[in-house]
Amino acid sequence: MLSKEQINENKLKYVELLTKLGIDLTNLTRYLDSKRVDFFNKPFNDKNDMAYAGSLCEHSLRVYEELTKLANLYAPGTYSEVELIKVALFKDIYRAELYEPYTRNRKNDETGQWESYVDYRTKDERPVFGNISFSSYMIAKKFIDLDNDELVEAIVQSSTESSLDSYQVRKSYKLVTLTMMAEIAATYLTEE
Repeated sequence: MLSKEQINENKLKYVELLTKLGIDLTNLTRYLDSKRVDFFNKPFNDKNDMAYAGSLCEHSLRVYEELTKLANLYAPGTYSEVELIKVALFKDIYRAELYEPYTRNRKNDETGQWESYVDYRTKDERPVFGNISFSSYMIAKKFIDLDNDELVEAIVQSSTESSLDSYQVRKSYKLVTLTMMAEIAATYLTEE
């Protein structure tokens, strides 16, 4: 769980990284803050450990940190900070379109009383462009320049499920493999 202060702190970090792209952020931040998207308050998923408010932004920042470490280790000087920001911060942007909050009830074990809490579920209606990675690419290209094939592949092939059968893509583009590794590290190897 993240406090409102932590969610706001992550939002500030995310937007600070976006400013390094050197673009007008007006439309992008309007999209991210829109009622429909509400990116900074959305969960990374609606199940398991990352189903809490703000975990999508938190996860994106972790991916950026891990991707930066991995790129410096395995491909020093190959990728610019801007390229790493584009991949890490946009590879899961579509997830904000997937989930909506709703209220559930549970019994408090300590008091024995029923209490309401906010949980998340998959929206019935949402824009669909394909899988999460491809949908994220379709959204990202509305706001940022993605004319580099390697960046596009890193976003589109970033989920391990979509890239298991794309050996040639991973071999041709190191950034795809580095992004997949960063995703795994950000999900399973970083401490809460």
